[in-house]
Amino acid sequence: NDLPQSGNMVHSPTYHRLRGILQLSTLLSLLPISITFICAQLWHNFRNGEAAKKNLSDNRSVEEKDDLLNSTISTRQYTVVLTGGKMSKTLHLVRSLRCFGDSNPDVSMRIVVLEQDKFRHSATRFSSCVDSFELITSPRISPDAYMNDIYDACKKHQATHFLPVAAPVEAVYDSKLKGRLETDLAMKVLHMDPALCDILDDKHKFGTFLREELKIRSPRTAIVTCNDEARAHNKTLQEEKANGNLKCTMILKNLSYDPIHRLDLFQLPTSDSNLEKYLQKIEIDGNPITNKEPWQLQDFLANGQEYSAMIIVRDNKLVTLTCCPSSASQLNYVHLEIPSIRAWINDFMSSLQQTEHTLTGQLCFDFMVLKEGGKDVAYPIECNPRVHSQCTIYNTVDVRCTLGALLLESTPEAEEKMKVLLRRDYTDKNGKPMKNVFWFYNELFKIVPNSWLFSYNDANDEKIRAKQLMSDIVISKRTFYTFLVYLPAIVVSLVLLLPVIIILYFTRSINGNDMRQAKIMLLRLLAFLENLSHPDECIEGDFWCQDPLPFIAKNHIQVSSRLLASIKSGVEWKKIDFAIGKVVEVGGD
Repeated sequence: NDLPQSGNMVHSPTYHRLRGILQLSTLLSLLPISITFICAQLWHNFRNGEAAKKNLSDNRSVEEKDDLLNSTISTRQYTVVLTGGKMSKTLHLVRSLRCFGDSNPDVSMRIVVLEQDKFRHSATRFSSCVDSFELITSPRISPDAYMNDIYDACKKHQATHFLPVAAPVEAVYDSKLKGRLETDLAMKVLHMDPALCDILDDKHKFGTFLREELKIRSPRTAIVTCNDEARAHNKTLQEEKANGNLKCTMILKNLSYDPIHRLDLFQLPTSDSNLEKYLQKIEIDGNPITNKEPWQLQDFLANGQEYSAMIIVRDNKLVTLTCCPSSASQLNYVHLEIPSIRAWINDFMSSLQQTEHTLTGQLCFDFMVLKEGGKDVAYPIECNPRVHSQCTIYNTVDVRCTLGALLLESTPEAEEKMKVLLRRDYTDKNGKPMKNVFWFYNELFKIVPNSWLFSYNDANDEKIRAKQLMSDIVISKRTFYTFLVYLPAIVVSLVLLLPVIIILYFTRSINGNDMRQAKIMLLRLLAFLENLSHPDECIEGDFWCQDPLPFIAKNHIQVSSRLLASIKSGVEWKKIDFAIGKVVEVGGD
């Protein structure tokens, strides 16, 4: 539902400013709920006694403890510089590195985080795990200044390692800096070289590289550099369809990161008029097909299960792998062991070892797993040469410590230990729910149906809500007690939210007379509270009991500062991405 429109009001800066003001007001009004969440988590941790510290201590053998007690000098000194301070994945890696350092008295760990000026209020800045937070130039403003700023920070802090946690636009520049840092400063750069990064960062080049050089399984791909090429491909596919030779449709997607059209799934062949409408749409949205900004055609693999995967690789050797079911807007994570994906990754690493390329870094893939001949077969859809938010599944204390070790000094023993720990944490036993990672406000806002103000549910949300109507309202004891804990904060927040609620009511975004909608919202609220009642299994992406402040900072300082910037500019925006900590703007990165 949209606000009542008058002419082009829906596209005006005033409209987008109004949305920003209401969203900002909502987040600030929910601060009592955030404080309650932190208190509940800390109380749960306190009730469990010193379990976290015990796990940290148990991470070492008796012999190691005796040796370390006799050692007073740090024999391994690390200064790690990370970029991407605005993102949850950076915060998570920082905590993992700190866990590794704190669990090994012979390790001296210093952590420096860098971020561009517009994210100066990043949650990572408020983390007790960070020793220094510094601002650098955005590569969108000046790629050279971006690289020089990183170089200067590494030199200033006498860094031993550079671990880039890149936004899409930054990964290529990080790779270009690799040689300079390793040669001039004798650092270890945990990222790939420019040639390989260029291949992995380009969906078409990646597909071609797999099919022609590595000769491993991958979908067909074609590059599209102008509208006429899109029309020509559409005509060819139309003819194949008419002759009965069409194997599968092909999806048209932007080669660059495109937060606006990445979920379109627009396919060829289609009617000429449909294609023209879509070409016109992407041009109006500011993402036309050009020689400078080409798009890609790729086989559309239907009737399969889509997964995301993140791997850490050191010198062409797989260090760790995690997979999870994929969705259009990925903000829920579990760890799954998918044999077909592990088999493909092993083939990828084996084939890569036969080339001149040496891969070191953190990268992620999208896979489609299909049934072929009764077996699961994995097809890579794309690769992104950067850290994935999937890394947040490494979240118990001993797993964090092991991840920190694998990032800096991987060993076969640590790699095997990680597999064992992940099986322990994510294996369903006796009906006990597996651990899963979520972002508090992303899940809370899903309770409300998609509207002109809130849009946090998937495109098929109406179908999901229709199914939920069939469910009975059941309240468990844990859910009821959790509700009582949050009740004072809910009452205060609802009072503060009255102006927003009234606006939503009069714009028909919330229909107080629609009992079906009310029932679904109640069911979702109860499901949300049920998740909150299981803090050991349902883990918030930014919260950690030993470092609680970044949770408040992300949701009420970092995001609020970006909403204020959007209100000031009047730019069109879609929603808040709580994992990145940004407002998703049209034409933004």
